Amino acid sequence: MKSQSAYSSLQKVGYHKDIRVEFTGKNLTKFGGIQLARKFLRGLKVKEELESAVGIEKRDGKFSVGGMLVCLLYAVILDVKRQSDTLMLRLDKVFQKIGGLDDYPAQSTISRFLKRFTVGTAKGIAKVNHSLIMRGRRDFEGWHKITLDLDSHVRTAYGHQQRASVGYNPKKPGRPSFHPLFCFIGETRDFLHGLFRTGKAHSCRGVKSFIDDCLKKIPEGIRVIYLRADSGFYEGDFLYYLEMKRTLYAIVVKLYPWIQMELVGLKYRDIGGGVSVGEMQYRGIGWKEPRRMVVIREEEKTQRTKKQPTLFELMGYSYQVIVTNIEGMSPEEVWRFYNGRANVENMIKEGIRSYSLDVNISHFYGANVGHFHLVMLAYNLMNLFKELVLGQRDKKRMGKWKEILVEIRMFFVI
Repeated sequence: MKSQSAYSSLQKVGYHKDIRVEFTGKNLTKFGGIQLARKFLRGLKVKEELESAVGIEKRDGKFSVGGMLVCLLYAVILDVKRQSDTLMLRLDKVFQKIGGLDDYPAQSTISRFLKRFTVGTAKGIAKVNHSLIMRGRRDFEGWHKITLDLDSHVRTAYGHQQRASVGYNPKKPGRPSFHPLFCFIGETRDFLHGLFRTGKAHSCRGVKSFIDDCLKKIPEGIRVIYLRADSGFYEGDFLYYLEMKRTLYAIVVKLYPWIQMELVGLKYRDIGGGVSVGEMQYRGIGWKEPRRMVVIREEEKTQRTKKQPTLFELMGYSYQVIVTNIEGMSPEEVWRFYNGRANVENMIKEGIRSYSLDVNISHFYGANVGHFHLVMLAYNLMNLFKELVLGQRDKKRMGKWKEILVEIRMFFVI
């Protein structure tokens, strides 16, 4: 630690270019906090679970399938983004010792292992993820209702990844991408289920079977299921499907021109802060029955500058419409309930910033699907770690696990 302080001081005041400063202590590692993660993973028997559930034929005599996956899981936890970056873990013998590893695989070994992944193999990781969450939450014993938050994310592909395709990509238009689908549990922020899809897939593509899988993962004791989703999931067929499944939903409506015209003459009730609410019964094209639409009208605080203002900008308001089959809530309660979904974007953002969710680790589709589920396993383990080890139940710090572990124990000396 003294050498680190000296180095920081030299950085501040500057030093001669011919003077070289380096750390040569062989018994030091910056990943010392991984010992806490090792104990946590060992207590949950993560290695054994992965060994049992992931059906990949063992070909490397030194590493078992579960051992390889734990090595990759450590890399995800420590935000080691690329296969080539794992060299630092392979050279760090202190990290390996406190992480309970006899060795760390070379990049070539990792590449061969990933090539053997298939979509079916990757589902084994998802199975372990769900099993660990149910154990950590004690099968949600005593729970009667639960909220599912749906979202999708555009993940840009660089290079020539299998099944990457051009679709909706607001940040990199025209670039190939993937479009994974997520379902989180709103009350606990746990990742429940995910689907890794090609970039040209629309948000609603495959969503019915996806929800079927989500509902199967929910314990039988939970009788009331809520669902929140953005406008990408606003489709009449999907709404009808949710009603058939007796799921209570709140989904943002796309403001098509014919819906905008309905809002002009609507009666609104002021609820303070420049916000007023209203509601109406609206029957969309092809709908058998009208559905309840909650409308939130908010005063524009800043004047937008465009050559040709829209109707709503001229009126000085912005609008949000939520379609719902929840009858026991007032319009403002529906609005506040839906706003709780905002956390799902933070959860995906945490996956990107902390666990390399946006990184395509291989050119092979099966390997990228496996990495996706490994990342979400790391996310869930961290979510439980924050609660069970760090005591963060009400407010959870959204930081990199690497930074948290380093903060807890900067250096481990043996």
